Amino acid sequence: MALSQQLVQKQTQRLVMTQDLRQSIELLPLSNLELSERIQTELLENPLLELKEEEENRETPERPERSSTEEDNSESESRSREEYSDYGQIDYEGADRKNQFLQNAVTSHSSLQEYLTEQLRLTNLGAREFEAATIIVSAIDQKGFLTESPEILLEDQNLPPGAINRILSTIRELDPPGCGVSGVQEALLVQAALLNAEPFVLKLLERHFEDLERLDYKKIEKETGCNESRIHSALQFIRTLEPFPGTLYSTREPDYVVPDLIVVEMEERINVIINDDWIPALQVNESYKNLLSGGKEADAEYLESKLSSATWLLRGIKQRRQTLYRTMQTIVEHQEEFFRQGHGHLVPLTLREVADDLEMHESTISRITTNKYVQTRWGIFELKYFFTSALKKADGGRGESSTNIKERVQKLVDAEDPSTPLSDQEIADKIAAEGVSIARRTVAKYRKILNIPSAERRRILKGMGRG
Repeated sequence: MALSQQLVQKQTQRLVMTQDLRQSIELLPLSNLELSERIQTELLENPLLELKEEEENRETPERPERSSTEEDNSESESRSREEYSDYGQIDYEGADRKNQFLQNAVTSHSSLQEYLTEQLRLTNLGAREFEAATIIVSAIDQKGFLTESPEILLEDQNLPPGAINRILSTIRELDPPGCGVSGVQEALLVQAALLNAEPFVLKLLERHFEDLERLDYKKIEKETGCNESRIHSALQFIRTLEPFPGTLYSTREPDYVVPDLIVVEMEERINVIINDDWIPALQVNESYKNLLSGGKEADAEYLESKLSSATWLLRGIKQRRQTLYRTMQTIVEHQEEFFRQGHGHLVPLTLREVADDLEMHESTISRITTNKYVQTRWGIFELKYFFTSALKKADGGRGESSTNIKERVQKLVDAEDPSTPLSDQEIADKIAAEGVSIARRTVAKYRKILNIPSAERRRILKGMGRG
């Protein structure tokens, strides 16, 4: 068959994403903190962008365009921002001074490895052993466990026989005790030995550790010949030990959440405020923009691309702000009872319902609610918290939120008799008596999500005095 070339017309469909659309999609899932960092990066890279100077008498930041149903909320939103909060009148200058102080505060924390190394200097280890000990300490994670075998870590140190065990013993006696072990079992064994625990406790940890994890007392009784009372007594001692010794010296900084939105109730109305006053306001640099008409062709091409990028960014930020505000307004409309009365009053809500109300795609709502938090009178919540599935009611009415059902399961377990804990079926029956149809396997699923042990394990644990 002879090969030949020919021109052929073919009609196909494909999705083409413009830079404007791509940038808008990228901005949607960003939190206010992440957006602020993105803006700072753009300011450094794009000469066509500059910070907008604040007007002296500016009362409120620019708001996104509102539909006719949102106009009546504009005045109360502005007033609530200027005059009120959940705690009274807002002192913005005082808040700024406090934030500045917190940012400038100097904190210095040594890591677990540094803390252990400082103590090693006070031991009687020789120079070579001290160097080897610091190598081992550098391989200890924040839980206090070794991330690599000591033999592998010190294979090129040419240490005399028994030196590694001597170094490990020294490290494990430091504060916090038990660091430098391979896992939980060894950590408990080391701590028990340092505290001169009775031989029976060491025997349990060494030979019946898996049985202890399963709370299989009958097997332990059969193999050790000890009664349940003595086993419980040993467990009471084991419970005083720390399975992750490194956590006793934790320097991990707390994770702070800055709410992207604030919901306040004022004059019997629920208002939504976008908490973004501290995000830099941007504008196009007119001086560079004017160079487009009189500069060199190469310069003009560069400035044109930067101007296009700046324009797209400004448009994307505005669209993100507007979408965030409208989405939160819709959530408030659906979950009004929660914002007025608090926990236990969530109603079933899906991304699809909000998307249909706003005439947007479901994926857009998913992105705009990612990594976003709202401050309410009941606490700070992620926006995803308000989307919950439904369980059918016995009377055929509107379904009950799965979040509410989880809270009921937790309350029932907290209030149960420790000697006769509720089974999954008994919990299901009690919830069903309240008018919500729920299967036993659904209760079991929610119980696992809430990290609640089974009824038998709860009976054993609560019998030991452990809630």
